[in-house]
Amino acid sequence: MKKQSFRESLKLIDKKVLIFSWLALLALSLPIILFPEASGSVVSQLNSWVLSYLGAPYMWFGIFCLLFCLYIICSRYGSIHLGEEGEKPEYKTFSWAAMLFCCGVGAGVLYWGFIEWGYYFQSPPLGLEYGSWQAAEMAPAYGFFHWGPTAWAIYAVSAATFGYIMFVRKSNVLKCSEGCRGLLGKKVDGPLGKVIDVFFIFGIVGAVATSLGLANPLVTACICTLLGIEATPALQIVILLIIVAMFGLSAYSGLNKGIKFLSDSGVWIALLLIAFVFLVGDTKFMYDTTTTAIGLMGQNFIRMSTWLDSIGLSGFPQSWTVFYWAWWAGYAPFLGMFIARISKGRSVKQMVAGSLVFGSLGCILFFGVLGNYGLSLQLTGSLDVMTALNELGPAFTIVEILKTLPLAKVAIVLVALLCFVFAANSYDSASYIIAANSQIRVKNGESVPILRLIWAFGLSLLPIGFILLDAPLSTLQTATLVLSVPIAFVIIIVGLSYFKMVREDIRSGALQQSVVKKKFSDLLDKE
Repeated sequence: MKKQSFRESLKLIDKKVLIFSWLALLALSLPIILFPEASGSVVSQLNSWVLSYLGAPYMWFGIFCLLFCLYIICSRYGSIHLGEEGEKPEYKTFSWAAMLFCCGVGAGVLYWGFIEWGYYFQSPPLGLEYGSWQAAEMAPAYGFFHWGPTAWAIYAVSAATFGYIMFVRKSNVLKCSEGCRGLLGKKVDGPLGKVIDVFFIFGIVGAVATSLGLANPLVTACICTLLGIEATPALQIVILLIIVAMFGLSAYSGLNKGIKFLSDSGVWIALLLIAFVFLVGDTKFMYDTTTTAIGLMGQNFIRMSTWLDSIGLSGFPQSWTVFYWAWWAGYAPFLGMFIARISKGRSVKQMVAGSLVFGSLGCILFFGVLGNYGLSLQLTGSLDVMTALNELGPAFTIVEILKTLPLAKVAIVLVALLCFVFAANSYDSASYIIAANSQIRVKNGESVPILRLIWAFGLSLLPIGFILLDAPLSTLQTATLVLSVPIAFVIIIVGLSYFKMVREDIRSGALQQSVVKKKFSDLLDKE
């Protein structure tokens, strides 16, 4: 494939979207970096407002996404083939599942997989008492819920639309606004489309900032423990820049070389770590508790999906479920584009169902083994995880959990390496898609390399601000909540646009797949 010249690449850049996105990014990042104390106060006020007024809308948003995906899987709208009729998948199932999982969860699944249960055990949901056996059983169940089908459904809604745009309509425009064309029509070609694209980029910035804000302290904690040095903001920034350089190089290499390699290697390292912990830990406790947690999640799924605790006022669903749905929403359009991009040759039903199944099972595997290993340490008294969590913070508590393993230093190295790989994998795919969103059109499905490098650097600005701010978890959560608010509305528009585009193309004769003609014969008969 002939590479584009630098001058040709410049012609493809949507300068308005790029300039306004960078101006908005600098307007958000620089005050946090230059005035951390005043910024912290503003962030705290925003947190209170968002949690007070946006809890219910986000809950209904999650329900909409799950019902949308179930309808796609069970209805004729899932039969559409992404690509030429009879075309085989571009990637083998293992590589495809590895890429969608690694890019979908990033280093967050490693961080929360170890320690999320601790927060739920310490401040139990659903009115349960701290320290009770019911709280211990529900702690892993809520982790499965937050990283389960609803989370992946939020991603898959936009994947259906963007897959259709890329491989059925064969559009060379890979923008978030293009996904809204079904409902908004030519309005996406004007100022409204530019606003949607800028909001799309901001949603990713907030989600990525939260992910880097979680991954960076864990990598720092692992390195400081191995080398016996003190964790400082300067060290965290250096480590962050190394991660950025790593994913920037991978993003510059492109989809097949960089992202596929990182995904495959990340999955193998993860499986090695999980197998090791499963075999040397309390194996029976881990699979028994995982089985129980799956049952509890299924039994309480509707309640978990709608519970806002407006009577007890614990704040649990706002701090966790609402935060997670907002986090996934910030990632969703970008990951929808990415999942669609790697799903050529599959049906829409296979893509959506695969996302829900492979994504949910992967997260259950992480939380079921790593999280329940930590829970077993707490319940047996081998390690007081709750005290460590309160005194050392989550990152160093994870290291304390790793120290209880045989070959502890090897385990710590594996976690640090996996955190690097997962973080790089998520953020190079993020810069890859943001770059495409900053272009007028894309050629051969590839965004401009120089744009990928520009956004690889840009995605690090807000996390650097959070390091200087010494931001607690609540600050990261607020950034995600606020920046993803407009994106949640965009995702709904993108999802509904899929149905309208399919019906329009069938009626106009543009969609000629034989299976589609058979299943949508009623639309053809009306013509």
